[in-house]
Amino acid sequence: MLYLLFLLAELILLLAICLPLAFFAPLGVALVLIVVLLAAVIFLHPAKRLSLYYKARRRRVERRFRPRPVPDGITLRPTSPNAAANLTPAEVFRLMELTGAVPKDRLPVADFTATLLDLNRRGILSMHMSEGEGADFLPSDGIRIVIGQINGKKALAPHEMQFLHLLRRAGGPASSVQLSAFAEFVNRSPSAAHRETDAFRLAVDKSLRQKKCLGYIKEHKKRTKNGVVTTSIPRRICIITRYGEQLAAMWRTYYKNICAHPFIDSYQPKPGAAQKRFADEAEQLLVDAAACGCCARAAEALMREYLFEPMELWPQTKYFSSLTETRYAFADSDSGETYFFMPLRRFETAIQTAVLHGISVIGDRRLFQGL
Repeated sequence: MLYLLFLLAELILLLAICLPLAFFAPLGVALVLIVVLLAAVIFLHPAKRLSLYYKARRRRVERRFRPRPVPDGITLRPTSPNAAANLTPAEVFRLMELTGAVPKDRLPVADFTATLLDLNRRGILSMHMSEGEGADFLPSDGIRIVIGQINGKKALAPHEMQFLHLLRRAGGPASSVQLSAFAEFVNRSPSAAHRETDAFRLAVDKSLRQKKCLGYIKEHKKRTKNGVVTTSIPRRICIITRYGEQLAAMWRTYYKNICAHPFIDSYQPKPGAAQKRFADEAEQLLVDAAACGCCARAAEALMREYLFEPMELWPQTKYFSSLTETRYAFADSDSGETYFFMPLRRFETAIQTAVLHGISVIGDRRLFQGL
């Protein structure tokens, strides 16, 4: 909608300039000026640049509060008595991003990867490995994502519905999408993919405002002339609330613990009913770690702390069923996450292309870091 408004204003301005030139200026001069003006508009595309700029600015959030000290012994996932107030992985990523706790190389993709893994954990998406390219000691890169039936829209948050819409756009009428097809969709239509990813992140911010983690305050910007205040212009600023800062502090402590000594009380070395509970809790832990860009370290600590075979713990339709030590034995980034998520290489590369597409248009990387 914002883009359409800017495009309409652009067309009105073009008509306001071109019509007087056509009627009152010499024909040759008018023709040259109109052609130059149209070429400049087509090349610069100001409506698109302005819409991307203002959408990016909507994600700017400031910090005004300091959290209270948090106990170091937080070993359980921070939750709320109200289940609706519990944070999804994408919302956790947003809080961690704003407090500077996410590695830089994971900023463009961590929330999308964590959402994909969380939907896979909940059974909404299933992943089927197929033969594809890649090293022999790695799981295949040819993953097919199958979208299952959703029982009621209340089962998903708005940003999760937006994420499924992005997958469906790549898959077309089919109920599944191949990662290669998803990458082709993004490469073919980077602007459309950027609008989808941008809508996903704006929906996350809206959800955090509803959960009282983000809020708005009015601040008066004073203008002075010769030392005298002349005007005071009110402006609305998005900030992390006190509750949001405290929740972010708890999550940071939780991440620190799961990367060192993860605690899962339901662990039983013998198979049985308790093993399924341990599988659910371990998968939840890894999904949470993926949201903060520390899944490789959390997986290493989890497999060191507890003795289990991933293929016996999770079915083949779950991403972590192929979890092995070779997955993070070799890392090509500081965080080790890039190698850890090598089977999702095409997915993450496509998401990064879509997210960073706006930077190539407006050229301001700072606007996409949320601060």
